[in-house]
Amino acid sequence: MGLWGTAHALATNKPKHLTDAEKIDCYADNTGWTVAAGGNGNPNAQRETLVSIGDLAGTSATTGLREATATSFRFIVGTTDNTDLTANDANAEVQVEITWDEAVTVTGIPQVVIANNDASGGGYGNLTLSYTATGSSANSKRFIKTSAGIGNTDVLTLGGTNVSLNGGTLKDTASGAVNSSVVLSGLSAVAVTVAS
Repeated sequence: MGLWGTAHALATNKPKHLTDAEKIDCYADNTGWTVAAGGNGNPNAQRETLVSIGDLAGTSATTGLREATATSFRFIVGTTDNTDLTANDANAEVQVEITWDEAVTVTGIPQVVIANNDASGGGYGNLTLSYTATGSSANSKRFIKTSAGIGNTDVLTLGGTNVSLNGGTLKDTASGAVNSSVVLSGLSAVAVTVAS
């Protein structure tokens, strides 16, 4: 079995020797699997190619990887009372990050729904998070909800859902193909329990 893949719509394509954290930054372009240039301190440095596979990202919806595939998602846990997912009131900030195997261009404000089981009995329901450029990168996009109502012991779950375009677009940057919806059900759901 190879240490990387080139199959269309396969979330496990990224080079296997990378840690989970390194895989977040790794994505395909038309030179191959790339990561941010390391060690030189220049944020504008050209990306480094780990595995050279010409035209990996493709130039259309029928070439290369064809279209961007979501490869992971996670909750972003901050360090303040409102961002550390411990707030038991309506002032919590909930943020998630979705990562693709290719660069993705966003227009408008797509949204994603986080399920809340309301285990606290506080009457808190599901949360709709909106795209934010803050903290987003070429292949990882962040979604945020401020003043979110969550209660202690509530379980927040992201998985088995679609990103709602909400009048915006998500495009495969290499091919320019617009994804009418981005299915996340191929990935294992991630959940976080709100604790005091």
